[in-house]
Amino acid sequence: MKPTLRFIHCADLHLDSPFKGIGSGLSSRLSKDIMESTFQAFERVISHALENEVDFVLMVGDLFDQDGRSLKAQIRLKKGFETLHKAGIEVFLSHGNHDHTGGSFYPVKYPANVTIFNEESVSTVPFYKNGEHAANIQGFSYSRRAIYEEKAAEYERTSEDVYHIGLLHGSIATNTDHDVYAPFRISQLNEAGHDYWALGHIHKRQILQEEPPVVYPGNIQGRHHKEDGAKGCYLVDLEDTETTLTFLPTHSVLFQQITFDVSHIHTFSELHDEVDKWKEENRKVYGPMIFKIKIEGHLDGDEMREEALNSLVDVWNDKEEEEEAWMWLQDIVVHSTPSWDREELKQGAHFVADLIRLIDESDEVDSMLAELTTHKQGRRYVGTFSEEEKKEIISEAESYLLKSLLQEGRSE
Repeated sequence: MKPTLRFIHCADLHLDSPFKGIGSGLSSRLSKDIMESTFQAFERVISHALENEVDFVLMVGDLFDQDGRSLKAQIRLKKGFETLHKAGIEVFLSHGNHDHTGGSFYPVKYPANVTIFNEESVSTVPFYKNGEHAANIQGFSYSRRAIYEEKAAEYERTSEDVYHIGLLHGSIATNTDHDVYAPFRISQLNEAGHDYWALGHIHKRQILQEEPPVVYPGNIQGRHHKEDGAKGCYLVDLEDTETTLTFLPTHSVLFQQITFDVSHIHTFSELHDEVDKWKEENRKVYGPMIFKIKIEGHLDGDEMREEALNSLVDVWNDKEEEEEAWMWLQDIVVHSTPSWDREELKQGAHFVADLIRLIDESDEVDSMLAELTTHKQGRRYVGTFSEEEKKEIISEAESYLLKSLLQEGRSE
């Protein structure tokens, strides 16, 4: 019977991420907290490994944010590895599309407990526990910015009666939300016969398959509002008969969207008090946080809304730099209930009806967004859009157009 293995699976550390697009107005202290957040998250990974007395740590690509790795990030990573080395914990890591081995970086020598899958072809490294061969760990690194070839076929289970673990930084071949690198299909992974698949590249935490586990841990620290919610790593207990996965949070700054129903609120003053109360009740729950408020319902005084809400943002953020668990409001998104019946308008014989029908029939949203998503610099800030985000963009654009047109019609 094979011994139980306990390990940490993390990916997409993006150490020293520049955090573009957070917005202005942040104090120097809050800005520093944000810039340090990826390093703080990494230190929490190390702490989790020590506290849970794991056998090893798996790091599956994009340890650094750019192919020109900062010296600061490399030194901080080395110090973490040295801490694990003192505790007798090994590290197995691969490089992804962001930190590929063909990039420019300062040579930094890591301690002897660190094994790097340096080659683009899949290789196998044995892991020994208490002097006995317990696992074969397989992986590869990107030698260039993008790998479009399928790598799954290169993973093969050996004849040895040990656990087989695969590190794969890539995407499901049918993925439409991200750039598809090193594409794979679940069936290909199952054919390899491995006991655990440690994935990286996708920043959303998800378990693609329970048995054998095929797991994306997500990134360890969110960097913008598309990466909201708790971020962290998985603690994995791998046994002959079952595998237990425990999510361990590591983020030091949380990105979150909070929804407020204002149907029972009549004034902006009441809205201020409601949000202020929510902040104080949840400050210790969430900790340092950058959040957006989504307002649903209808507030009186539409003509004053934008000016009034902008003023409230400043008031809510006032003195946040004095709080240890600060909560910085970045934006307010208003989703008011429309005063028109869309289906009724669509049946009419007028310009607005033609516009709605044109929106319903259009399938050109990808070409409309292409200037952003394919622009060399622009795509670094907006990335790609999921189908849900595309629908939201269309919905918000339609709402803006209809509100403008219908108000203009009433004024005439």
